Amino acid sequence: MLSTTKKRSTCKVLEIRRLTPETAVVRFEREGLDFEPGQYIRVGLEGDPEIRDYSVYSGSNHADYLEVLVRRVEDGLVSKQLCDLDVGEAVSVGGPYGHFKLLDEVREKPLLLISTGTGISPFHSFAESYTGLNYRLIHGTARADEAYESDFYGDHYFHCVSREEGGDFKGRVTDYLRDLEIDPETNAYLCGNCDMIYEAFDMLQDKGLPTAQIHTEVYF
Repeated sequence: MLSTTKKRSTCKVLEIRRLTPETAVVRFEREGLDFEPGQYIRVGLEGDPEIRDYSVYSGSNHADYLEVLVRRVEDGLVSKQLCDLDVGEAVSVGGPYGHFKLLDEVREKPLLLISTGTGISPFHSFAESYTGLNYRLIHGTARADEAYESDFYGDHYFHCVSREEGGDFKGRVTDYLRDLEIDPETNAYLCGNCDMIYEAFDMLQDKGLPTAQIHTEVYF
């Protein structure tokens, strides 16, 4: 049986998928850790006191592993080390934590998922965990090559690229959102850069979306 106790576990790395020179998906043993899609865990190298929070990237239906999407920070104390791990090495994992989740009644309604950078992680978990979601995922990145495994989402995915040509829209997420029509039944989930979240939150309210239908998770 999967445990809900928030203890720390030692988990062996099973796979590293390097998506860009700066980002990787790290897969490691699940060790019985249960979570709800949208929650985060605390990850660090085994034996190192430094830990960081990462939303679970994988779906909750994978019984034997967890995944996190990590962006390398060269002077960081955890992200660089996680990106440089090899299969067979160990990480320390604790959790889960957080309330950025899809309630049963919300999953039946239109969803607008808005993210920047690695803030796409909980939305990947949503889409992998729940079948039949009526969602649109808007993902903002600086470069065109940062559409992390976007083929997984099919036609649900829309890519805003701010600093070069490419993607589906040239500009920031909020530039695109400004003229977007939104069904009043929509629940919006915002995850990523705090400046994007504050601006998008106000824009969604101005479009008539009630505060109770706007959910946020600040990454950085």
